[in-house]
Amino acid sequence: MKIMLVAGEASGDYYGSGLIKALKEIGGEIEFFGWGGKLMAQEGMELIFDPTNLSPIGFTEVVKLLGFYKKWLKRLEQYLIQRRPNCLVLIDFPGFNMRLAKIAKRLDIPCVYFIPPSAWAWGENRAKKVANTVNKVAAILPMEIDVYQKAGADVVMVGHPLLEEIPEEIDRAKACNNLKLNDKQPVLAVIPGSRMQEIKTHFQLMLEACQILKQEIPKLQVILPKAPTIERKVLEDMAKESNLEINIIEGQTHMVIAAATVCLCTGGTVTLEAALLARPMVNVYKLSKLSFMLVQAIVKVDYFTLPNVILNKKIVPELIQDDFTVQNMVDNLRPLLIDSNPNQEIASKLKEIRPMLGQKGCYRNTARIIWEVACSAGSNNN
Repeated sequence: MKIMLVAGEASGDYYGSGLIKALKEIGGEIEFFGWGGKLMAQEGMELIFDPTNLSPIGFTEVVKLLGFYKKWLKRLEQYLIQRRPNCLVLIDFPGFNMRLAKIAKRLDIPCVYFIPPSAWAWGENRAKKVANTVNKVAAILPMEIDVYQKAGADVVMVGHPLLEEIPEEIDRAKACNNLKLNDKQPVLAVIPGSRMQEIKTHFQLMLEACQILKQEIPKLQVILPKAPTIERKVLEDMAKESNLEINIIEGQTHMVIAAATVCLCTGGTVTLEAALLARPMVNVYKLSKLSFMLVQAIVKVDYFTLPNVILNKKIVPELIQDDFTVQNMVDNLRPLLIDSNPNQEIASKLKEIRPMLGQKGCYRNTARIIWEVACSAGSNNN
């Protein structure tokens, strides 16, 4: 059996590696090939190309790479024609993968979309395009089900991947002890993102806010979980220029969040990680002006932060675009850092999210779907 997977970002590489593990557990001889990163390669996938370091953010940023992606779509079409996988598995990365799904449909190659485009935010048109081109949609968020069902897609809620790795609770005192922190003093976890573009856009302002808070709360402990896609020296140099003592920790993001009194996050999945650990947070994000104008014109949601979207109410402060200032960060973080313990009222509301994400077994459930779709292709693709 041949399965082609396409993941375009570091997060997709991580999810893809879990998916390959689950598929190998099902049994049989499976040939994996496609786009991904080091983690998928470590699981035995033949890496055609690693795009995980590109990961542009926003419309104007993507435009610069359009020619590059168009060439790769043509190359991947040739791989589909020549190697005829039993199933094409698309992982997130919607701008590219939706176009690849259309090609697979034309070539009559079965396709499963794992972590589908956020049609709940971008409108029903996206859901209809996916429904018309893929065999199965493996959804990980509750708001995806209704919009894809209405679009006519064969959609299944498989559960969220984070449920596999984040326990219902990590004791804060134990987490602080593990990281050599004082649990009697407030801890601010700064999480600036996993892309260099995010670091360049957000980190300096975040550091300036930390400087002010450190002056106001001298015993404040500032920690940062380093993403594997970011060089440690980049973060160290920026922190040094700001004269800020910051503890950079590798490979323990969940432990860092668990130790935190509050998290200062740069959007994305990390806000959901903090929510699952019931840690208060302030979410920040900034795009180019043109990109943000286009987002405002297209996006159909009241909130930008995943916990707020899932709960459909503003629990997490959102400092987006012009609201993303040093003073706004300080003003929102200060009251949450007065006590060393996380705010229990906010924590209680965030705990409502876990049961809304389904049950554990995301990779296993998705692997079974892929296996069934691939087997239904039979010998037609050989």
